[in-house]
Amino acid sequence: MADTYKRLILEGIGGPWRMDEAEIPTPGVGQILVKMKVSSICNQTDLNTIRGYHPPHDYQIQMMVPHDMRKYRGAVPDELSDVYPSRDYPFNPYPTTMGHEGMGEIVAIGPMPEPVQKFAHPHGRLMDLTPTFKVGDRVGLTGTIGGFGEYVLTVPEECVLIPDTLTDEQASLTEPVMVVSGVIKQCVRQDDDVLILGQGALGLIATQLAKLYGARRIITTEPVAFKRELSKKFGADIVLDPNETNIVHAIEEITNGRGMPVIIECAGVPDTIRMIPYLAEYQCRVGQIGACCEPVLTDWSYIHFKGMRITCQMQGNLVGTTPGHSGKRAVKLMERMDLDSLITHRLDFTVEATEQIFKEIEEKADVIKAIYTFK
Repeated sequence: MADTYKRLILEGIGGPWRMDEAEIPTPGVGQILVKMKVSSICNQTDLNTIRGYHPPHDYQIQMMVPHDMRKYRGAVPDELSDVYPSRDYPFNPYPTTMGHEGMGEIVAIGPMPEPVQKFAHPHGRLMDLTPTFKVGDRVGLTGTIGGFGEYVLTVPEECVLIPDTLTDEQASLTEPVMVVSGVIKQCVRQDDDVLILGQGALGLIATQLAKLYGARRIITTEPVAFKRELSKKFGADIVLDPNETNIVHAIEEITNGRGMPVIIECAGVPDTIRMIPYLAEYQCRVGQIGACCEPVLTDWSYIHFKGMRITCQMQGNLVGTTPGHSGKRAVKLMERMDLDSLITHRLDFTVEATEQIFKEIEEKADVIKAIYTFK
């Protein structure tokens, strides 16, 4: 194989993008080298990284959080700056590699340390901790850094074996399905009524999964007509347009004032999050999926007054299980989902195509999932 590979680099807030050529790495102890086949764009987090709101993923894993980005881009003082931690984040987050979703083929495996074969499950069950792979395996990547590139260096815990029943394009959505399924599994029970705020890629995945987990009635909200139609196709019983309808009043009418027992927030914007206390039924289970990076004015006290339980994607994937186990569960669900309808754009792996697709995403065009395919 060639000695070098291409990868996209984001130089700073707003760009520019640069196509970098780097030496193909040799996997070290505990590492796996994956030749990428398909990489997908995460509309919200990737766009917000370009805008300087979301920490780049290779810095997020080093504990960078949204207020660090506000300080970095000079968006202080703001209404919260007097309570920010005093210590500044020690690294410059740009330039950064991009891409944390996708799939590929294992081409090399480094020496593996002695695996930890079992660990104690909170409910007394023993589970395998270290997944095993071989060269030639097709794997979905679950949060791996640098997916906008022809090769990725990763670890077994971030790989999920892909069966022949899934195409490469379908398998590129392993990570988003995994993170959404962790929330849905915690929040949705048989015969629940479920409200899903937002029908972008994650919201549409949540709609399909809520149906698979046995929801009785699914209500969704979405301002884009094309996405509202997909929402109906994927199982939504009622689809509301927030540009035409007061969502709180509509839910009040639909539920005769009780509110919703399950709310899944997938839009990741303040306008949807601030409504949640008034949409919630007493003892409501709230799943937070959208990656909002802006401060939100909300009635926090309703967690107390209504006894709301709030969970998020990281809890669903890391508590009482392993990433590999969550990934296996996601793959089983993916075999029962319509993933092809989510892929709306197929891109050339170029700077020009990258700049154009993010312009379309920012302008609220009909982009659900855009993917790069590597030769």
